[in-house]
Amino acid sequence: MMLNGSLALLGLLGPAFGADLEARGWVESDLRFRTSDVPAGPWFAPVGIGKGVERFQNRLGTSGSVQGRDWNASFEGEVVVWARGSGSQLEDLSRREKVETITWEIDELAIELWDVGLAGLDLKLGHQVVQWGVADQFNPTNTLNAENLQDPLKFGEQLPNAMVRADYAIGPTWTVSGVLAPLFRPSTLPESSKIGIAFTDRMPVIEDRVRRDLQAKQALSADLGYPTIVSGTRLALPEESFENMAAMARIGGSVGMTDLALSWYSGRTDMPQPIANDTILAKSPRCHPRRQDDCIKGYMMTEPTLAYPRMHVAGLNAAGELNLFGGIGGQPLGWRIEAAWVIPERTTIAIKNDELDLGGEPLPAGEFDYRLDGERPNVVDPRPYAKWTIGVDYTIGKALYLNAQWVHGMADEFGHGDFINEDFVTRAGGGGWEIRRYRLGDYFVLGTDVNVGRAVIRLFSIADLSGYHREDTESPDGR
Repeated sequence: MMLNGSLALLGLLGPAFGADLEARGWVESDLRFRTSDVPAGPWFAPVGIGKGVERFQNRLGTSGSVQGRDWNASFEGEVVVWARGSGSQLEDLSRREKVETITWEIDELAIELWDVGLAGLDLKLGHQVVQWGVADQFNPTNTLNAENLQDPLKFGEQLPNAMVRADYAIGPTWTVSGVLAPLFRPSTLPESSKIGIAFTDRMPVIEDRVRRDLQAKQALSADLGYPTIVSGTRLALPEESFENMAAMARIGGSVGMTDLALSWYSGRTDMPQPIANDTILAKSPRCHPRRQDDCIKGYMMTEPTLAYPRMHVAGLNAAGELNLFGGIGGQPLGWRIEAAWVIPERTTIAIKNDELDLGGEPLPAGEFDYRLDGERPNVVDPRPYAKWTIGVDYTIGKALYLNAQWVHGMADEFGHGDFINEDFVTRAGGGGWEIRRYRLGDYFVLGTDVNVGRAVIRLFSIADLSGYHREDTESPDGR
């Protein structure tokens, strides 16, 4: 209803002010199946996904613009009808919105003003996406808009946000830009992300001794019949304040046949990081329904709190073409470099528990003894680190596009540690062992677009080049 009202208003304003109205619409149907189960979690706390219909949704979309002499209003949005409902009680069956799910997705609703008080100064206000990166889908310098990861097949999309953008042309090819985002917006995650809560052994603590001590205690409680499960997750979103506004400045242009841009961002990461963990003991004896010798006495129920640390990001974007030996097959080879120097905020975690009585001497309620001279352990190292995407692309005729990229650091990888300056993250662990990998991984990405008339088929592959290694320890002190 909100989008229809905007369309009607713009349609009336257009002729009244001598403006031009352009609009288009589309219908999209998306049906996907999962051919096998994706199991995750122990039998007493399963979080896997079963086979069957993964997604069935239908979209009605519209976009357009109304352009005047010195302004332009643009809009784009979709009505999404999901096949699955959201009802959970008998009375929900009398409410259609519970039997079928209909949502709105507004991708753009903004107005652009040209030559505002000064020739060459343009403003754009409203719901928008500012896309400044030059790499294909993997954009470490695109930090203004949060990642839209809800649909894995649309990886690389970003969520719009309410922002104010200013652009000033300082020459025929160079522009200075600035953007203010008053309110924070986190990334969306795919439905499969819930599987992550099954891996309680992925300790985020950086300090080796503290992390291994936690793993040893978790293994001991499981041996005593009280395994650890995640009972829920809390989000600590930034407050709506002047201090939490995000801003970005950029200067971009061209030098010869090369496009260049430098940027600076000050805001927060859109990927959550743990800042607290609270554990309670729930005594609830039960046995596996088909294996009566597989029993537990209860749970160590843990609830993490996730937040979004501050960060600054210096960005470099460069792109151009190379005519090697007159071009390969007569066509130039395109190249792109997108690099980000990230300065993260130091982030610590508070680990607390209620009284825990596992059969011996009860552990009193309170905060974990980290033995760090009064400091809490780190989950984000404040040392700066780099992310980058380096790629080449080539077009063969009108039907085939090839793209190869070296990606250093995925969108959800946050923090110092790679093959240059080694630091690791735990992917699995127990009482005396860990499976570790670089905090920032390296990936080889190969993409191919095949044009078959009015449709484009995209073939995409990602190879993880980082690898994993096992660390064995004899004690929580690493000796």
